[in-house]
Amino acid sequence: MANLTITLDDEDKKGIADFCEQVGMTISGLYNVFTKQVLREGRIPFEIGINTPNRETIKAMKEGDKIYEKILKNPSKVKTYTVNEAIREMKSW
Repeated sequence: MANLTITLDDEDKKGIADFCEQVGMTISGLYNVFTKQVLREGRIPFEIGINTPNRETIKAMKEGDKIYEKILKNPSKVKTYTVNEAIREMKSW
């Protein structure tokens, strides 16, 4: 058995450790599964995922929260629509 040392950003290491915990494996186990599949298929062969937004989505959600906070502070400046008005407005785009 051989040892492999890799360097990760602190945030990425925490993220991969959290992921492994959620899917019930160790980081070492994750890389062993990955290596076996790569060698078997000759490509990066699979995607393992959890239902978590990616960084870009999280950033967009935070931006949305900031906009919402501004609206709450000054709701009189917000234009409101009925459902039919909103549909007409969207069709005009």
